[in-house]
Amino acid sequence: MILSTKKVCITTLGCDKNRADSEVLAGYLQRAGCQMIDNDDDADIIIVNTCGFLCSARKESINVITAKLPHKNHAQLVVCGCIVPNNREELKAGLPEIDVWWETKDYEKLAELLTGKPVVVGNKLLSTPPSYVYVKIADGCNRRCAFCTIPLIRGKYVSRTIDEIVAEVGHFAKLGVPEYILVAQDVTMYGVDIGTNLVELLRAITAVDGVKRVRLHYCYPELLTDKLLQEVAGNDKIVKYLDIPFQHCNTRILKLMGRRGSADSYRDLIKKIRSVISGVTIRATMMVGFPTETDEEFNELVQFLQDVKLDYVGFFAYSREKGTPAYDMVQVKAVTKRNRLRTIERVQQNILDTKHANERGQVVHVICDAVVDGVARCRTAAQSPEVDPCIYIEQTEIDEPFVIGREYDIRL
Repeated sequence: MILSTKKVCITTLGCDKNRADSEVLAGYLQRAGCQMIDNDDDADIIIVNTCGFLCSARKESINVITAKLPHKNHAQLVVCGCIVPNNREELKAGLPEIDVWWETKDYEKLAELLTGKPVVVGNKLLSTPPSYVYVKIADGCNRRCAFCTIPLIRGKYVSRTIDEIVAEVGHFAKLGVPEYILVAQDVTMYGVDIGTNLVELLRAITAVDGVKRVRLHYCYPELLTDKLLQEVAGNDKIVKYLDIPFQHCNTRILKLMGRRGSADSYRDLIKKIRSVISGVTIRATMMVGFPTETDEEFNELVQFLQDVKLDYVGFFAYSREKGTPAYDMVQVKAVTKRNRLRTIERVQQNILDTKHANERGQVVHVICDAVVDGVARCRTAAQSPEVDPCIYIEQTEIDEPFVIGREYDIRL
């Protein structure tokens, strides 16, 4: 079905990599003559870019899709993203109102299908504030972690070329965007399939005029090499911030997860990172309730966090996912997982409260991401947007009006 009107509303669920995909699709559609809007009521095409990583994410995706169905009388309904690859037939049977089901790739072909026009190559359409942009440097994953569905959804790891990434960065740098957040399932694996590496990419990006900051998200522990750490430490444009998915610290649990490492090796790595990169911020993700996790192993994780005092930690309870090795393992009771999650979140919150108390009175450099009703949402280099705490500042605290993307010195 080729539509004569081309008002498009995209709803994006899930991670920053999905956001980057939606921005790419929006760019194709806009160049084909579509008008991108932010409400379903006036749309001729409604697109939901879904998350399918966990059961809870799939439920949210279904709820959002279902909420779009009343718009069927005036809009074509399109569902794409991570929920589709492994659930297409079931979804089509349960939601026959959907006009197009699309997976996670070839968004230029989706744009052609929806507009009936040939693809025009160009840049994605930014959906973040003008203070930062997510740059997706690779798709897919070669690892086979026992709990993870990403390889089943996204396929093998495929890196973008340095030239392609630099061209994207250069475009937004000319528009004045200061910060570039590199994202992938594992940014540290970048280039393994095309004969290059992350250090070479970082040097190329930071050489682009107008780039002020580059931030790394999702750095696999064993690939944080000395060369990479030295580059982060010595390159003034790379934010001294690392996001590391440790997931656990117990040796047995890590092995069951299909990951390497131990409490001792992770302590050594954290110590090395802090010694090489002065003032570094370390963010991590940790999982509780992985199959067969005992009270003792959970308590070991709690003690580990109390010992190393990471800056920020994102926690989640293990979710049983079909198709993964962990699905057939002995499961931890749901109530136990919930209790462990609450306990460990309180532990980390106490660590974070102490950190913030020690920062009171300090003058810090922040960038403004948003201004609402005279209150600016800002963050320091130690805070990544959407995942870390941020700083709210009332307009009365400074003499000039807040401007999104501008930087300020403020006292905490």
